[in-house]
Amino acid sequence: MKNGIVVLGHGSKTVVDEANLALFGVVDLVKNKLNTSLVEAAFMMRESGKQTLQQAIDKLVEQGANRIVVAPWFLTNGLHIQQDIPEELAEARKRHGELVEIAFARHLGPDPRIVDVLVDRIGEVG
Repeated sequence: MKNGIVVLGHGSKTVVDEANLALFGVVDLVKNKLNTSLVEAAFMMRESGKQTLQQAIDKLVEQGANRIVVAPWFLTNGLHIQQDIPEELAEARKRHGELVEIAFARHLGPDPRIVDVLVDRIGEVG
């Protein structure tokens, strides 16, 4: 199987593009860590003007991915995680049929590793 990954963030309106650019930095880190180029950023907020989840999935399929993991860059189990993203994934599965497996990773949540980063940030200001 040829694996692809979508790192999915919420996104922000284009006038606050710095918030969107952070997700591209995360994507670059994932690419380097997993040593793969088949990683795409996607944004739930259409007003961001950035690549949508459907577009990212389509792009990975065009590049030959037949298994795609959608990894949400979301801290909480909110409406996007519970409803919006599963609905979009159901649509993508209909479009691509049995040729492409699409899996949905868990949101980040209260993971101790994230708390470690937060504690580091708190320590940085003394």
